[in-house]
Amino acid sequence: MRRVLLVDDEPVLRSVVRQFLEFSGYEVVEAADGRHALSLARERPPEIVLTDLLMPNIDGLDFCRALRSHAETRDVPVIFVTARNADALQRAEMARLGDGFIMKPFEPDDLLMIIDKTLARPVDR
Repeated sequence: MRRVLLVDDEPVLRSVVRQFLEFSGYEVVEAADGRHALSLARERPPEIVLTDLLMPNIDGLDFCRALRSHAETRDVPVIFVTARNADALQRAEMARLGDGFIMKPFEPDDLLMIIDKTLARPVDR
């Protein structure tokens, strides 16, 4: 079973996404902020990360930078799940650091498609 680390400070969104991904055959580990997510990722690296951009403690961009700075998590694909209000600088950083993004609100099937496509790609870091 493929392991997804889901990072978002909205408990309802995490619950809905977790249920959908588990139904789709994924193992899901949740974190409400980047600090907790970093701890979980270092403890047992996931196969892919879904992270919100705006969160308390460590935001999605800083979380992704921290993932990329450690050998054991450097190549873990990161998909940003964010609201449409991301500015141009944030979008540029998401493109540079991450492996894709999807805007909230989204259709669950669209999220699943981007996860599957991302996991099918070879690592190019």
